[in-house]
Amino acid sequence: MTSLARAERLRLVAAARAAGEDAPTLCEGWTTRDLATHLVIREREPVAAMGIMVPAFEGRLEDKERDYASMPYSELLGLVAAPPKWTPGAWPGVGSVMNTTEYLVHHEDIRRAELEWFPRRLSRKDNATVWAQARFAPLPYAAKAKGRTVIVSPGFGTHAAGRGETTTVTGEPVEILLWLLGRTDHALVDVR
Repeated sequence: MTSLARAERLRLVAAARAAGEDAPTLCEGWTTRDLATHLVIREREPVAAMGIMVPAFEGRLEDKERDYASMPYSELLGLVAAPPKWTPGAWPGVGSVMNTTEYLVHHEDIRRAELEWFPRRLSRKDNATVWAQARFAPLPYAAKAKGRTVIVSPGFGTHAAGRGETTTVTGEPVEILLWLLGRTDHALVDVR
């Protein structure tokens, strides 16, 4: 049985291959090559990946970004498609928790940067997985928000975080997740 995280990893690779290495993404300033480089470093270079959040490791991150960015694009995508067995993201159960949101959202970053894109319809099972992930996403968002954030997905439930004036976001689980993770202009949600 294939997890949603694994399926989205492979869908992302296919979308990146089809788009080409210089295609834009929703990650400001990043091409598909930049996004693939980020994903490889995240899984294969844990010390360098700390540079994403810890300034002391930024130099190591930049060195690894240069190394991976200089690879042939097809090889880089091959590394994204096949994580090393030693990485926690490859372990059963752990990979789903670590990677479902990462690969789903970045797959949409590639898809929705295209001029003509359409929303995907996920299966009920996959939507339930995304909803479980989205329920955790409001917590960091709520810390930055000016009030309470309530997410509502018909058929899946309601979840809230924060205090004060309420912002209610309604939509499919993947659309809510995208909105919570900053893709507000590309998420098909109702915000009130």
